[in-house]
Amino acid sequence: MTVAVLDRAALLADTTKVGRDFCAAYTAAVDDWLAALFADVVDDADGLALVAVGGYGRGELAPGSDLDLLLLHHPKRSADAAAQAIWYPIWDTGLKLGHAVRTVKEALTLASSDLDTATSLLSCRHLAGDRALTTELADEALALWRKRSKRWLAEVARSVRERHRHQGEVAFLLEPDLKEGRGGLRDVHALGWSEAARPQLDNGDPEALAEAGDVLLAVRVELHRRTGRPG
Repeated sequence: MTVAVLDRAALLADTTKVGRDFCAAYTAAVDDWLAALFADVVDDADGLALVAVGGYGRGELAPGSDLDLLLLHHPKRSADAAAQAIWYPIWDTGLKLGHAVRTVKEALTLASSDLDTATSLLSCRHLAGDRALTTELADEALALWRKRSKRWLAEVARSVRERHRHQGEVAFLLEPDLKEGRGGLRDVHALGWSEAARPQLDNGDPEALAEAGDVLLAVRVELHRRTGRPG
């Protein structure tokens, strides 16, 4: 049994940790485990970095959340062996894994045409290995997002309208989708992506948005904890 599973079980049993406090503790436990795993399987970290992206990068791990990971490598270094050595122990724990192996250039090329990739890289966070690769990706991904902000903001708006049409409003449904529904967590994220492109919130809005997001996140954490499912 791995450290991550032991820490996760203890955190799930500790009902004093709720909402963002739970997410922070869970994220820290997984961070430590993955850093130790990386150190165990990678003898030379030069030109290789393990990076958290998406919700994991934001530090918003609920009990049923996926681990979104990117293994970055220098173009002249193969990452195949390291990838296998890292992915399989994660799968063995039963945790759901979203994973990719890319160079910085490959990640940015995909981010230039794919909205999901572009937004996930806005929250990339270094876990282990060559920090310079992570820093390069984070800086370039943000610059690319801002450079193409007109296109991406239009795409975010379109996806938000489509999501609202399918999912309905969180405030008025008996069983709303707290993540994808109108007024849910994904809208909080969308506003954050918009701010990263072009600041537009009024004074006091960021604080109100963070407070509302914390409430939604706390409910999501408890639903995952009590049902044992990610719904």
